[in-house]
Amino acid sequence: MTTPGVRESCFRLVALGDSITVGVGDTVGPDAVHGPGWAAHLAAVLGVDEFTNLATNGARSRDVADTQLDAALALRPRLATVLVGGNDVLRSDFDARFTLADLHRCVGELRRAGTDVVLVRLPVIGLFELAPRLVRHVMRRRVASINAAVDEVAGTVLPPPPTSVGRTETGPSTDRPQGNRPSSNPAAPGRVVVVDAVQAIAPAGEKAWHVDRVHPSPAGHRRLALGVAGELAGLDPAYALDTARLPDAPDPPSARQRLVWLARAGLPWCVRRGRDFVPGLLRSVVQDLRAERAFTQGGMVTSLADSGLDPRRRIGRG
Repeated sequence: MTTPGVRESCFRLVALGDSITVGVGDTVGPDAVHGPGWAAHLAAVLGVDEFTNLATNGARSRDVADTQLDAALALRPRLATVLVGGNDVLRSDFDARFTLADLHRCVGELRRAGTDVVLVRLPVIGLFELAPRLVRHVMRRRVASINAAVDEVAGTVLPPPPTSVGRTETGPSTDRPQGNRPSSNPAAPGRVVVVDAVQAIAPAGEKAWHVDRVHPSPAGHRRLALGVAGELAGLDPAYALDTARLPDAPDPPSARQRLVWLARAGLPWCVRRGRDFVPGLLRSVVQDLRAERAFTQGGMVTSLADSGLDPRRRIGRG
């Protein structure tokens, strides 16, 4: 039976999301006490007592909100990470407004439970940067709309009260750290931190991405973990990080290993996903061509607003 005193002293971290958070693209050795993935490495450098990775391969935002969220709340974590949208942008029925609603629900319920939340902005999907210009445009717009939804959710969190001026969190939390752990006062709403994955992973340079050009590499996963940990340390001194706990990253795969992966996993994945993705992608390309040829300000603004790129209009919920 868990007593309130035990809950205060136990630092739990729960990760929600898709294959990036599962740890696809990462490789670990026995020194990775929490397993693969950036969230597991974050747990290591923060020295958490309990880490649970609820992320699943292929998860969309609705899967996170409908399934992972309840499991996370049941664990009563002090900190939760949420990275979603990567699978949503690959679907023919993509609509960022649904992702926005799912993020509002996840962040709102976690904060009401007193949990601090890390929201991660998506990087551009490198695989599609190799595609023709129109395809790149569609995918960049979709990713931008997901990130606009992330910013929208973070922006709706009330600013801190005047007595908390100078603190870096978003949210009205007034709880203070106790000892060497972030405080777990369920009466105080959790705070929100937004981390841009591109900026966090950038220090890894060319080694930042897995051969699939979709997921971070081992170096990328570790850089993302350190980037998030740094933001949390700025949020609350109790989120102290120890980089010595970060598991070692293996050497990058050889050219032969990359080719083997492409034949065994990469091409089959493209075929499976393409059956659903290509029809929607073609529709989006046609819509973009029509919008560009219209040369009407209203038409272009409407197109951008629907994707979350127009700063004059927020994405509507629905």
